[in-house]
Amino acid sequence: MVVRCVTEGSEDWRTSAGYTRNLDRLTVYVDSKAGSESLDLPGKMCGFVSRLNGAVFKARLYVQCVRPLTGRHVYVEASGVAGRSNRLFSAVLCEVFVY
Repeated sequence: MVVRCVTEGSEDWRTSAGYTRNLDRLTVYVDSKAGSESLDLPGKMCGFVSRLNGAVFKARLYVQCVRPLTGRHVYVEASGVAGRSNRLFSAVLCEVFVY
C-alpha cells in the first residue's frame, strides 16, 4: 500500500505542520466487513509506519503487509505520541493506493 501525504512547502503543510510533530504512528488494517469495531484484532493488521527515523513524516509512505490479507475495506489509524502535553495531532492523507 502507498499513502501519499501533504508535502513540505505546500500550503496544507504549513497549516498542519505543528500538529504533525505529535503524530507517532499510522497503522493499516484490512477487513472484509465495514466498520472499525473489530480492527484491534492482530489478524486484521496489515502493517504500520512510525516516527522512528522520521518515516511517518515522509511525503510518500509504503506499508507492506506482514502477510497476505484479503478484504474489501482498508483502514488507516493515526496514533499520537504518548506523554506529550499537547495531545493534538493531525494526519493529512491525500491518496491511498492499495495493490
